Amino acid sequence: MLRAQTDTAPELDAPPADAPAEPATRETIHALRDAVSTFIGTRLDDPAKAAQAGAMAVPACILWNQFLRFDPASPDWPDRDRFVVSSTRHRPLLDALMRLAGQTAAPEAAPVEYGAHPAVEMAFGPSGQGLGAAIGMALAERQLAARFGRSIVNHRIWALSCGTELATGVAMEAASLAARMRLDRLTVLFEIAPHEEDEAEDTLARYAATGWMVRKVAADDHDAVQAALSAAIRSRKPSVLACSAPPRSTPIRSATGPAPDHSTLLWARAARRGASARRSWLRRLVKHRQRAEFERMAARRLPAFWREDWLRAWHSSSLPAILPDSGHDTTLSYGRQGLDILRELVPEMLCLSSRRGRERTEAMPVDQTLPDCGTLVHGLAALLNGIAVHGGLVPCGAITFVAIDRMRPALRFAAMMRQQVIYLLTDDGLALSEDGAGWLPVEQLASLRAMPNVLVFRPADRRETMECWELALRRADGPSLITLSPMATDANAPPDLRQRRPHDGSAHGGYVMEEARGPRQVTLIATGSEMVIARQAQQMLVRDGISAALVSLPCWELFARQDAAYRAQVLGDAPRIGVEAASGFGWDRWLGPHGAFIGMEDFGEAAPSGELYRRLGITAERIHETAIRLVGETGRDFPSPSGQKADGYRARSVAGGNT
Repeated sequence: MLRAQTDTAPELDAPPADAPAEPATRETIHALRDAVSTFIGTRLDDPAKAAQAGAMAVPACILWNQFLRFDPASPDWPDRDRFVVSSTRHRPLLDALMRLAGQTAAPEAAPVEYGAHPAVEMAFGPSGQGLGAAIGMALAERQLAARFGRSIVNHRIWALSCGTELATGVAMEAASLAARMRLDRLTVLFEIAPHEEDEAEDTLARYAATGWMVRKVAADDHDAVQAALSAAIRSRKPSVLACSAPPRSTPIRSATGPAPDHSTLLWARAARRGASARRSWLRRLVKHRQRAEFERMAARRLPAFWREDWLRAWHSSSLPAILPDSGHDTTLSYGRQGLDILRELVPEMLCLSSRRGRERTEAMPVDQTLPDCGTLVHGLAALLNGIAVHGGLVPCGAITFVAIDRMRPALRFAAMMRQQVIYLLTDDGLALSEDGAGWLPVEQLASLRAMPNVLVFRPADRRETMECWELALRRADGPSLITLSPMATDANAPPDLRQRRPHDGSAHGGYVMEEARGPRQVTLIATGSEMVIARQAQQMLVRDGISAALVSLPCWELFARQDAAYRAQVLGDAPRIGVEAASGFGWDRWLGPHGAFIGMEDFGEAAPSGELYRRLGITAERIHETAIRLVGETGRDFPSPSGQKADGYRARSVAGGNT
């Protein structure tokens, strides 16, 4: 948990509140605006598009010249102000601002993209995602300031957006969370085109009702824009500044006097202010008692010896009573245990949760400054992306598994930007079967596994849950999802089996949990809570004299990265049966042409989980019968308890549907 510091915050460099720009400053803004507009005009052949891209030139130039703290010589300075451009219509404006301010020396023909330069705070993604991420940045700034004090964490988040983006569902959800958390260091500027006035009024009314400070000014009114930005700095609420763009036919006034010399850079005042602020910050950082810890977190390094402490705490801790109706031996209880341990060992862990996610992962609120996000799970996911992009923290979100569909655009955005975000997906499998088919994740696993740069972990027991937690925490180049179930795991597995398992099996994505006693005749492959059923079937097959191996695939993506020899060793050449309480889409990859899948091909129904497993045919008996049929079809003879040959089992029907 983050601990508050009492450091006194230095004042931000800003003009006096509501003070009009001085004449010299106004002339500078005119010159900057003309330089930006000229630059945009050389990039866009269409005059209408160029006018649209430059409509916010005056507010942007005032912000960069008089308010924004940045140092062109150190664009990744941790305490810089963040300038987030979330709409693609403002991409040319951002490009112009960065080049003319000396932020980049990239070739003029190529636009500056996310990942290519640290001053580009995030990629352009689906509408509303950038604004939600900006709100997450403001939350990250708040949390880091609570830990290290305002002497070294004292910056603001500025976002340039558009009216259509502010009206999206994810933006409204994130805005509601920002108001509830009173993220007063966030200011959003957006353009109102003449034909968008009515829609913008409705949007502003909703934001004002949510708890934001709202102001509306003319985009070309220098004094009004400056006063509104000053008011945003003083406000104790998040602020939104609506800028009414002039009609496109209005000509751009040119600065008096000779044309500006771009080679000398007109941002000298802003650059000097930013360089001075950074030098002062460096002097404070050198004297700060938590300098080493701050630099470690800023560099995204995990604490020294965290893994040793993690293993020691994991093996020595006892499981708390979380869910009275499910017992302790569940991946959900193990996941909760891991989260509790990591909160102590890795202080940068910041977990947001939906109401249901908090109920399933916390016995009591850990941080009263972070209320649960209720049902605003899409906004929650957008905030997680912003926390990750900001740096210094490891974001984690706890939600129910089926709710991931509402978070998919944000998850995809995190994967695109290669940002570390950890999702704990509770109520995996048939956990919520009594609530009806609408709460059963059927196709979600397959669709998540199809998303590039996403790791989906489905642990089967305590050890796999521990290993999956560690893998997700170590991974820094993309999101990781850990699905957790309140269904009981196989805690009664014999000690010799637990000792024989490889210690890094989950790191390979799949491994042989229990090898066959003799040459393999069939391989049972399972994930998650269905491993219990698969092991029961394996024991039944062993009693019938069939050599069956048991394979666990906690992470398909990691298993696919292993070399072909390792995958062949794990999967074997005997017939394979996949078992998972989800859609079978994608399982052909591991089962081969002669394999069978036992799972779900429909949405299920309302019934207790144990009963629903039987109705769907996901039972040890069905696996047993299917294995006997496959072994007989492949001609792998085995001694049956009745003395009959394998062919005697071929005509036996398989309960629960076709395989």
